Amino acid sequence: MKRTIYLISLIILTANLWAQETETGQQKSLDDIVVKEKFQIGGEEEKLPVVLKADFSNLVEIEERINWSSVSWHFEGEKPGFERFTSKLSAPELTGITPQPAKVFTVNFEELASWKMDIFTSEGQKFRSLSGEGNPPESIPWDGLGDDNTPLVPGESYAYSFTAIDRAGNKRTLPGPSFSVPALCLKDNGDVWVGLSYSTLFSPGNFGLTRQADDFAEEVVNCIYFFANEGNISVSSNHPLTDQFLELVAKKLGQDVSLFHKESDGGYQDKCLVVRIK
Repeated sequence: MKRTIYLISLIILTANLWAQETETGQQKSLDDIVVKEKFQIGGEEEKLPVVLKADFSNLVEIEERINWSSVSWHFEGEKPGFERFTSKLSAPELTGITPQPAKVFTVNFEELASWKMDIFTSEGQKFRSLSGEGNPPESIPWDGLGDDNTPLVPGESYAYSFTAIDRAGNKRTLPGPSFSVPALCLKDNGDVWVGLSYSTLFSPGNFGLTRQADDFAEEVVNCIYFFANEGNISVSSNHPLTDQFLELVAKKLGQDVSLFHKESDGGYQDKCLVVRIK
């Protein structure tokens, strides 16, 4: 009997030990799976970012804007005075200052024997007459000069009339509206004449320069760059703030205000500022 009990106990003990080993083996297998899964997941999370290979050697950063209207000369060493203005482009950049023609009239007439256009000052005096035979062109340019080759006065009012004569000899004169030219640039026998009305440069009451005075100063500088050959620049103006404007121009030129020679210019100094460039 004892022997039987001993055998049964041995069998039970063996069975328990086998169950524990089986359970231990299963636990190890489960741990391996968990570790493996953790490793796989971690590997997916730690993927390196994609690196793009790019060549930026062809990119250029422009640090300064170039005003091409001022790049009109070059230095070969240091040269004094206006010798630096000898190399020029085709034309100055003008926006506020009107280049020739000062005014273009548009007309539309047919079957005429002749025509005539008269331009008058604000006092009613005839300043310039333009005429021709047959039909007039669609556009009639006016260079801004009077019959005696005197430039118009910038800022002053002018009026015009157009006279048409048909082939039967009938004549009809049509008046046109008044107009003015605030600023004008003319070429006069190789010299350049620049006229600026006082109202474009100086504020009412003479409190200072207008906001647009800086733009006009820039355009005067452009004219000097393009047209100054001898370096002789004269100014005619009786306005009390003339020196302020000339200082502005001189600063843009990189010169001293003494560069400008003041002189009388046939009465223009009482009506507008005139700059002559040679």
